[in-house]
Amino acid sequence: MRRLRTILAAAAAMACAVTPTLAVAQQCVTPDETRAMTIYVVPASVQALELRCADQLGADGFLAREGRGFARRYAALQARNWPQAKSGLLKVLGSSATAGPVRDNLGLIANLPDEHVRPLVDALVVQELSGRIPLADCGSAEQLLQTMSGIEPEVAGTLVSQIISLFGNQPALICPATRP
Repeated sequence: MRRLRTILAAAAAMACAVTPTLAVAQQCVTPDETRAMTIYVVPASVQALELRCADQLGADGFLAREGRGFARRYAALQARNWPQAKSGLLKVLGSSATAGPVRDNLGLIANLPDEHVRPLVDALVVQELSGRIPLADCGSAEQLLQTMSGIEPEVAGTLVSQIISLFGNQPALICPATRP
């Protein structure tokens, strides 16, 4: 059960990555925004895992052999997913739990050209995740990425979104699903 929680936390971190305040966002993040954020952050998440776990993982493991190719599959979808990922991110940053200059300058951030915001988001994801991955979980994180590699990115993003919705410990994380 602890291992499942760790893997779910890693998946949630990939989806949220830049801040832990997603749980208390006043505007809920839609499942599509969570899916888009997941897809968007995978390349930076792979980079963070490489930085944090290089000494923990084998030279013949998934990350060393196929990590870059895996990240490229998701990177190819970043531009298409950025608008929804940005929308979700702005909701996170606009939450009442986000204090200080970021929240005070949210309008400015929202209006910056995407070509300036995206590199900042990427750098934040790498910084936040590389500092949060427990060394003892490097192998599990690598296994998670290897498992995701067998799934199309859009399906993997949807799956992570649904996992967060079902098992996340923050019930307000994702907007309630509407029934047809």
